[in-house]
Amino acid sequence: MTPAIVFWFTLLLLITGFFVDNQYYNCQKYNYSSKLNGGIKTFDGKKYTIGICGSGINNSHFLGDSMEAVELTVTDEQGALLAKRHYKVFWDGRPGHEPLTTGPHSIIYQDDDKQEDHSIAMPPSLLDRVRARLF
Repeated sequence: MTPAIVFWFTLLLLITGFFVDNQYYNCQKYNYSSKLNGGIKTFDGKKYTIGICGSGINNSHFLGDSMEAVELTVTDEQGALLAKRHYKVFWDGRPGHEPLTTGPHSIIYQDDDKQEDHSIAMPPSLLDRVRARLF
């Protein structure tokens, strides 16, 4: 009976690990803020810090897709988290991954997995602030 329970429990853990996407971002080791045009930016006279941290892995279950999961965070001068986004960066492409661009009222970032540009309104909305704390 005990070997069967151990077998099924191990199988459950393996299947769960395969389908659940757990990313661990390491800002100490994989800090891409300067490389991808993050850092301190000013919008409407207020300073915000844009941080970009990587996971250091290619986020694949089999052979790899050469894409690294990254986390973009926007904080205010007091360090309060205002917005958070997760997306993928393909480092091996030509001409390479595009850095962030900032407009007068937005931050635009490129998700290489979906081949789309996304934006964050500046200052971040109330919905952005709630989503950043929940996810």
